Formats: sequence, C-alpha cells, structure tokens
Amino acid sequence: MADSSTTAPPAPPAEDSGMEYEEGDTVDASSGDEAAHNDNVASSDANPKKRKREKHQKTSCELCKARKVKCDRAEPACSWCARHNRTCVYLERQKPGSRIGFGLELEAKVNKIDALLQSLGRRLEDHIESHDSPHAILSGHHGDLPQRAGVPSSTAPSGTPTSQNGPLTGYWPGSDAPDVSQYGIQPPIPPPVSSQQQHSKPHKQQQPPPNSIPPASTPYSHGAAPSPSVTGQRPAPALTDLPPQDVIYTLVDLYFKHCNTWCPILDRKSTFGIFFGSTSMGEADRVLLHAIVATTLRFLRDPRLSYEAKVHYHAVSKRNVQLYAMENVSIDAIKALVILCLDELGTSNGPRGWNMLSMLAQNIRQLNLGDETAVFMVTDKEEMPGTGSVRRVITGRPESWIEDEGRRRICWMVYLLDRYATIATADFDFLLEEVRMKRLLPCSYDLFSRNVPVETQTVTYNDDGTREPYTVNHPENLGSFAYHCEILRIVSRIHNFLRTPVDVTSSTAMSSWGATYRSLDSSLDAWLQSLPSEYSKVSALCHSDPASRVANWFMLHSAYVVAVVRLHSAAAYPTVRSPVFLPSHYATQRCLSAVQSLGDIARDVYEADGLDLLGPPFAFSLWVAARLLLVHAATVGCAVDPQIEFLIETLNHVGQYWELANNYAKVLTRAVQMGRQSGYAAMRKNAHDIMTLTSRNRRSGIEPLTTRVTSPAELDNMDLFNFFNVPALAETTAGQTTSLLGTGVTGALPDPERDWLRYGTPYG
Repeated sequence: MADSSTTAPPAPPAEDSGMEYEEGDTVDASSGDEAAHNDNVASSDANPKKRKREKHQKTSCELCKARKVKCDRAEPACSWCARHNRTCVYLERQKPGSRIGFGLELEAKVNKIDALLQSLGRRLEDHIESHDSPHAILSGHHGDLPQRAGVPSSTAPSGTPTSQNGPLTGYWPGSDAPDVSQYGIQPPIPPPVSSQQQHSKPHKQQQPPPNSIPPASTPYSHGAAPSPSVTGQRPAPALTDLPPQDVIYTLVDLYFKHCNTWCPILDRKSTFGIFFGSTSMGEADRVLLHAIVATTLRFLRDPRLSYEAKVHYHAVSKRNVQLYAMENVSIDAIKALVILCLDELGTSNGPRGWNMLSMLAQNIRQLNLGDETAVFMVTDKEEMPGTGSVRRVITGRPESWIEDEGRRRICWMVYLLDRYATIATADFDFLLEEVRMKRLLPCSYDLFSRNVPVETQTVTYNDDGTREPYTVNHPENLGSFAYHCEILRIVSRIHNFLRTPVDVTSSTAMSSWGATYRSLDSSLDAWLQSLPSEYSKVSALCHSDPASRVANWFMLHSAYVVAVVRLHSAAAYPTVRSPVFLPSHYATQRCLSAVQSLGDIARDVYEADGLDLLGPPFAFSLWVAARLLLVHAATVGCAVDPQIEFLIETLNHVGQYWELANNYAKVLTRAVQMGRQSGYAAMRKNAHDIMTLTSRNRRSGIEPLTTRVTSPAELDNMDLFNFFNVPALAETTAGQTTSLLGTGVTGALPDPERDWLRYGTPYG
C-alpha cells in the first residue's frame, strides 16, 4: 500500500457544481500546484490507470480554481459559469513557481532596497556639496528632513501627520498646486527630475497639524534651485515623482475598485499588463499612471506615506498630466485628463474643473470622437501637415475592437462629466452639443473586458430634440454605463427645455410647454421600464450583493432622481404663477417620491458600508435631494423634513474621500440652522432677488456700474435655490405674473382637483 503522505487523496464529489471528476485530475486554485501534482503522477508507476495531463490541455477557469471545484473547460464558458451567469476566463498555464504575487513581493523588496541606496547616495552628495562631516551623514542625524517615501522607517519626524486613521480629507481642498515648499519639497517638472527647495526654518517647526489644509498654491519655479553654497543652507532630499512600486500597485487596484466601476474607460487586465508587465512603459502610459495616482491617493491607507508625501505626489502627478495634455492632442492624453478631471470635479465644481472639461470637449471635437468614423486617413509622419488638415490624420484607425470600444467609452465619459458639471451650475450651456453625439452606446463591461465585438444601440436626436428611430438595437448587450448615458441624454433635454424662456401668461405658449413637459416625463418612465428586471428595484440588491459591481447601478438610480427633480420641480415649485400656470400637485408628489427613494438607497448603501465606492455624481444627487426638501419647506411654509439630517450625514461620509461632498454638507448644515431662525421662504426669496438683480444687463456702454456687497449667507442661498429658479420667463411676462416667493402665498400644497398636469401616468 502506498504511503498516504505521498499519495494524493481522492477528490471529493462536487455536488454544488454538478460536475464529475476525472481520474487523475486535481482541484487546486493555482497552476503551480497542478504542475506539482502532475509531476507526482508522472513519477508514480504503481497506478498505471492514472494518465498524464497533456501540455496542450487547457487549465480550469479562474472561478473554478478559486472555488476549488472541477471545471469541465467548456467553451466559451464552463457549465458552472454559464449556469450562474458569471464571466468565465481561461488563462494560460504558467510555469511552476511563476506566481504573480510572489514576483510582486520580490519586486517590492528590490524597490525598497533601491530607494534606500538612492537615499544614502543623495545624502552623501549633500554632504560633499555642503562640506559636512562624514559622521553627521552616516549616523543619520537628519531630524530636520521629512521621511522619504518608499523608505520604511520605524520613526517619523515629530509632528508628521500620517494616514493611519484613514484618508487625509483635509488635504483635498483642490488647490491647483499645493505650496509644498513649506515642507522642504519642490515637485519635479517633466522630464521627471526632482529639484530641491530651500527653506529657512527647521522642518519640524513647519509641520502642519494633522488633517490641516495646505495654504494657497504658489507658482512652481522652472529654474534651478538656489545653490547651497550661495544660501548657506542644506537642501532637503527630493522625493521621486511616483510612489514605490508596491504602493503604485495598490493605487491602481484602488482605482478599479473605487472609480472604474462608474467611470469604466479602462480594462483592468490590459492596464495591469501595461503598468506591471515585462515591457517598459512609454511616456503616454506613464502619464496615465500619474492620473491614476493623483485620483486615488484619497483612498490610500498606507502609513509609510506621510501627509507631505501625499501632497507632493498629488501635485507632481497632476502637473505631469496637465502639461502632457496641453502639449498633446491624442487619445492617450484625453484618457489621462478624464481621470484627472474626476479628481478635480470631486474636489470642487469650480473654474479649474471647467477648464479641464473645456479642453476635453474641444479635443473630442478636434479628433472627431463624437462620430462612428468609418474611414481613417493615414500619412507619413515625416510629411505631417502643419495646417488645419492635421486633425484628419492625427487619429489613426483603432487596432482592435477593444480599442475602438475604449474610444467610444472615453467620448461618453466626457459627455457625462460635461452634463453633471453644467447641470450643477444651472446657468451654463453644455460644452458638447447634443446633435454632435452620434456614437453608439457602450456595451456592458464584461463584454468590453473580454474583447467581444457586439452591437448595442444608436441614440441620435435631431436639431428639434426629437429622437430618431433605432438603426441598431441590441439592448441585451447594454450595461449600466449605457443606461447612464441614456438618462443623461434625457437630462440634457430637460435642462435645455427649462432654460428656454416661456410666456407663462399665454395659454398657447403654456399648452406647448405642457406638451413638451409630458413628453419628457414619458421618456423618464420609458427609460425606467427599459432597465433589466433585476435592477428595477436596486434597493434590494444592496443586501443581496453589496459588492462594487453594483455601485454603478446605485449611481444610475441617483441620476434618475436628479432627472425627476430637475423636471418636475419647475411645475411643483415655480417662482411665479399666472391664471394659466399654477403649481402642480402631481409634480410635487413626483419630486417627494424621488427624494424618498434616493434616501432609501443611500440608507441601504450606508448600512452595507459601500459609500466609498460611490463617486461625486452620487454626492450631487444627495445635494439635489436635500435642496428639494428645503424648497418644499419654503413653499409650504413648514419645517424641513427630518430626512435632510440623514442626507447631510451621508454627504459627510462621502466627503471622507471626495471634498465636494463635504462642501455640500457644510452649506446644508448652515442652511438648516438659518432656516430655523429666519424661515426658508425668506431665504429663497433673497436668492431670487439677488439673481434677478445680477442678471440685468447694461443697455449702453456709458451706463453707470454698481457693486453689491454680498454676505456669505446670501451666497449660500444662491447655491441652495438657484437650481430651482425655473422655468425661465420671457421678458413679456413682466408685470403680468404673481410671485410665489412672498409670504402670502405659502402655507398649503397645490389643490389636486385643479392640477393642470393630471393625466394617467402614475407616480410613486
């Protein structure tokens, strides 16, 4: 009898998988274990019935390996994956011992040793330049220097804040280039060669308190740093332009966990292959890595990176991406700038984000990415034209379907960012015109990552806003990203509709306005019904599967709430009324029902601890819902719904990662306190009066100019209520309407019996 220590035990039956085991097969999760078992079988002559595994035989799929069950290796998907609707992936058999994790661990150790040697080398150079004694350098007496990133140390300089307790939320106020000179650090300017910044005070005295906000940015110097011999001061050792390799791996993984679910423009497998494969990265790949680093540092919990190190890496990466995007008009530059735009718009919806979006929108137009181009022009690079025709040859034909789909996703992502940023301001026009978006909708992410060419849907609108019939219609290949694009196309039509001036005193004009209103409402209902059945009730999914793959569906439903509130608030809470235009009870109930549904979703996600997986668009939907409750209280004349407290608390949790949510929560907190004292109706009227005054234009060039001193409270009122200052009124309505913002018209809901919008579409 063979020794039990050398003979593999018989595999247990896999009853849960419904598969039968073959004699001689193993059920291991790694290819290295399979190879070792095959060697044992080949060397054993006691049992001739056991057969050798042929070299060309395919290994088990990744899911069956992870579950340690037998895989029947069917094509294109094994039985278990096909039955459970999972993505079935077969990877090539690796040589024994070629473990990815083991190789990364060795590479991380080599990087740490290399960083340590570089640090010692720089200290030696500093010693030679500053004529210090060898004993002072070799003994490590550098208490005035910050801890170097990538060199683990058991002790950090006194007062250095770290990220041990979570993300450094105080770092992300969105300054364009943090003044890291106070930390003894000067960010490098591409090419990535770090310069050294002089400082006149010991570094310990300049350490910021934990979670403090860096001061306003100062321009970076493109010249050489002052010579130590001139200043008589020792420069601090400069950090590298990127974190250590193991930290970079973590950051890229965090990007796919926290951002790529709702910004799905990168394929995980190919991206990891580019960054951590055997070949070296090109300039465009390195810039893309800088964009990922700048965006995902907010999620990193690594005590080795101090506060100033995070400030440094963020400033350097952001600078690299911006300079590359300024000097290159290409797909790679747009891709990196889109990811960096997530970082900027997640910090503040301000001018810096608008500038990035303007550049992205212009590049989309220049490279003609809004069209499904069929014929591409090519020419010799040495004969590249220097005239306007260069735009027609600068983008070559995609080399594969996955690259073509990647371009489609980049275009749609710029479209989504443009829509969210424009709707948030409420006063701007879209940068990407609706008629220019002639792209097919993106496919589901599973098909994209598997490089499976499929057809999706065409969504094209005419100049008058009407939708053209489908020329391609395969909804079975759509994913959450495609449905997100569709709902924002409806939001775009709603935004343009509400900004078009209307004469609310004219029955003819209001009849036409009401017909468009009903058409948009029907489009929202049709979109909701078109969702896959398992996602029509997204709240129930949070408890059954709270993984990150569902996060994009949560954000999808939050976008639907924004669309409903944006449309129906114009009829539910208008700023004026006339004999033919009265507030609608139906529209009021649609708004309140949408806010309630978003609150239920947010509570489910909060209880499942998944708020870190949701991005700035979800925070914006919470901001819209909370403001709707304030508008309702201002119109009815009642106390604000207590649900607003939970919405503010949820924004504070999201604000741990995205500073924009913190800004929303602070404004709402101040508004609730102020409304309890002065009343919400007075706050809304104050915002309306300021907007009416400041929107008046001069009629001549010599008309005198005036300045109005505005308090912070008035600015808060404008942020809160300007979004609901709809519909836009025609100039002919002056003096013919009654304002609903006075104190005499509040105190009751609209009469449902006199509702001019009553029709058969149910709400709720």
